[in-house]
Amino acid sequence: MAGEAEMNTNGRMRDKQPDVATSFAELAHDVIELGELQGQLFALDVKSTVKKTSSSVLMSIIGLVVLLGTVPVILLALGYLVAELLDWPVSAGLGIAAVIGIAISAGILLLGWSRLRAGLNSMQRSSEELRRNIAWIKSTLRSRKSTSPVERPTAAPTNPR
Repeated sequence: MAGEAEMNTNGRMRDKQPDVATSFAELAHDVIELGELQGQLFALDVKSTVKKTSSSVLMSIIGLVVLLGTVPVILLALGYLVAELLDWPVSAGLGIAAVIGIAISAGILLLGWSRLRAGLNSMQRSSEELRRNIAWIKSTLRSRKSTSPVERPTAAPTNPR
């Protein structure tokens, strides 16, 4: 119509002015479509997270098994060796060996923890996209009250790694 602003229809042709029911139906359709896409992105992120963290979990388990299985024997031998070489009491040698054992196990566990955290960061993509989608829905609802709807920001999902 003459003198009126044209409404952005996201490429859809409209024969007549939209009414409340039509506008709401289109918004509901868009929200459902976003929900489906969000679910697909979440599933991909879960797969990626499992893939990235499985080796970290395995490495942490192996580190714990080694620590619990063989390290006490090695530490006892190291403690007796320190006591014998330095002519110290056995308790002092075993104490030195215990400190060395704690330092080694802490290093292995920190390495496993840092790799696990790095693998879990891939879930960040889903949460960022969800925040953008919610902001778009809010903006669209606000703009439909007054003027034309706001374009949905399209951002291609990027692989963080």
